[in-house]
Amino acid sequence: MHPIANPQPGNAWTGGFLLATCLLLSACGGDAPRSFATPLVVANAAQACSALQGAQVDAAFIAEPTQGAVVSAARYRAALAAAPNAAGTALVAATPDYCELLVDIRPVDSSAPLIKAQVNLPASWNGKSVQMGGGGLNGTLVTGLGPGRADGPETPLPLTRGFITLGTDSGHQVAAGVDAGAFALNDEALRNYAYAAYKKTRDVGVQLSQRFYGQRPLKAYYIGGSEGGREGLLMAQRYPADFDGIVAIDPVIRLMGLWQFQLSMGQVQSQPGAWLGGKVQLVHDTVRQACDALDGLEDQIVSNYPACTPLAEAALAAKRCTSGADQGSRCFSDGQLATLRWVHGGQRYPFALANQLQSYPGYLYGSEGVDGAFERWITGTVAPASDPDAVGGSRSYSVGGTLVRYFVTRDAKYDPLAFRAQDHAARLQQLSQWMDMTDPDLGAFHARGGRLILRENLADKGNSPQTGIDYYHAVVAKLGQPKVDEFFVAYGATGLPHTSTGLAAGSANTSAQGTPGSIDFLALLDDWVEKGSKPAAQLELTSRKPLPPHELVASRPMCRFGFYPHYVGAVPALGMRAADFACRPL
Repeated sequence: MHPIANPQPGNAWTGGFLLATCLLLSACGGDAPRSFATPLVVANAAQACSALQGAQVDAAFIAEPTQGAVVSAARYRAALAAAPNAAGTALVAATPDYCELLVDIRPVDSSAPLIKAQVNLPASWNGKSVQMGGGGLNGTLVTGLGPGRADGPETPLPLTRGFITLGTDSGHQVAAGVDAGAFALNDEALRNYAYAAYKKTRDVGVQLSQRFYGQRPLKAYYIGGSEGGREGLLMAQRYPADFDGIVAIDPVIRLMGLWQFQLSMGQVQSQPGAWLGGKVQLVHDTVRQACDALDGLEDQIVSNYPACTPLAEAALAAKRCTSGADQGSRCFSDGQLATLRWVHGGQRYPFALANQLQSYPGYLYGSEGVDGAFERWITGTVAPASDPDAVGGSRSYSVGGTLVRYFVTRDAKYDPLAFRAQDHAARLQQLSQWMDMTDPDLGAFHARGGRLILRENLADKGNSPQTGIDYYHAVVAKLGQPKVDEFFVAYGATGLPHTSTGLAAGSANTSAQGTPGSIDFLALLDDWVEKGSKPAAQLELTSRKPLPPHELVASRPMCRFGFYPHYVGAVPALGMRAADFACRPL
């Protein structure tokens, strides 16, 4: 029998390499050390890794229902030094000696797909773990081998810094010729995507770290953006005892509202004369001219977004085509103006979703013309029709079509343009209970000492940043500002689209130096959890050159919610340095 197969709950595993590991620890199978004064180095790490091939994790160790898990591959990877890529345009980051484990987590329903997971165990371990979130509908394995969300090129990988890293595909695998949402036809696969797969992966990771090191992680973090940000907040809300710190970037926490709103981008623009195709630059220029200078610097970035709203609305309305019909690229038809009001006004539903939310907020004004914003999410390059996946269609309408066809009606041929939410209220409410992470009661997460960092990219057109702002205020209303200040900080990054970590110099519709967006959130979170050093009210976003010495190209402040970066420098041409801005109240 394999020495670590079928462990019994509550019993410490004993195996061929555990004794060597125990010598490096203050305790094995008993009280855990509170910290590692120096990294824990695994003796005979390659042998210890090979011993995990075929290892089983019993279902009793996994809180959500499974039929257990198995290590399908265990590979020891020798350290690699950092080096330029083949084209010499970027740096391939260094990696340490580590044990790479590929894991299959078995479903209860034999017709459901496996959950694929990966756990990476550094031979020199700092005692902590980082679980990395996915994106979109998932279906692709998050290996945990990449950078932390928003890391710049100068920042070492989390694995290289000594963290265990892990990730999952959330319980389904994208296959050629199969719609990415088809997994939702299976109830267990749907629940895995909604919430369960991330907990199952976490629990398996704990068991495998225990067996490799003789020690479970002393601190555990979750970092993700978009869908991965939703995953982070679901861990804080549904499994508050599991993670010491969480970073959520542009989290899609109101998923049922978002997907319906995205569907509406196709429905609204399918009306005669309502499609905004070809008008994105006009929208961008009109908003910029009305609002750019509100932050003290004309740099193509709208920062004071509340003050912008009435100015932008008036400026767009003033660009009405005189006939009301589309008269070309310099004006908006009545139908196009109606679409713009919808995009920024949001959507209300005839029934409540989870936590009594009955609407979805619209998008904020600014940076419509940057890469990854309005054209990608709102307009596409072809007008919407019955096929939401048509080449050139908007990403939002495609996502909305997937909601209708696979999550709600479970009819792959259903016409999304005919969908009416009120006809499917019960199903949408059920999905909202599983998938929306809007519970403001983070009391249990606070009580266990958890720390939470939220970032919203305020030019996001793929998920309304207002959802994160609203959630933060809901938590404050529930727990009170003094308690929230102990564990939860939230920031707005201006000028950046959905999950962007920065727009490069020379990008369209931004400043000559681009828009900075990188920051080492893992270091900020770790310092807060380990040392009590709360992140500052004004943080610095950077953009750097991709090759060493990674010279600074530009920097800009990221302010807490309720504040925006206002230019206070003396030389506007040099205005892309964080020191030339101050965070002022909105």
